Amino acid sequence: MTQIKEKNLPLGIGLNLVLPGLGYIYMGRWFLGLVAGALIMAIIFSAPAQNAVMVWLVMNLIMLIDMIVLHGKRKKQLQVECKSCAELINRNAKICKHCKEAVAQ
Repeated sequence: MTQIKEKNLPLGIGLNLVLPGLGYIYMGRWFLGLVAGALIMAIIFSAPAQNAVMVWLVMNLIMLIDMIVLHGKRKKQLQVECKSCAELINRNAKICKHCKEAVAQ
């Protein structure tokens, strides 16, 4: 099983604003980051100058929404259900924060 690490969502979004696709690479989606970056750059350089800013904003809005969804999925993968009380807790927790029972690793 691969180790899932929590990533900083605002940092990923900021990286996408600086260079499209870089935020995806930071979040671990290498292929999507490279393809999105290349596609956005191709659209921007082929569009008239007045449309380039609009393309940049719209594509970053789409990537923002996708990164928020991706971050939510990652958070769910970092949680497990407590065997005693059935509440969601951090995967690395030693003691459940809800029922205070020891969590079997």
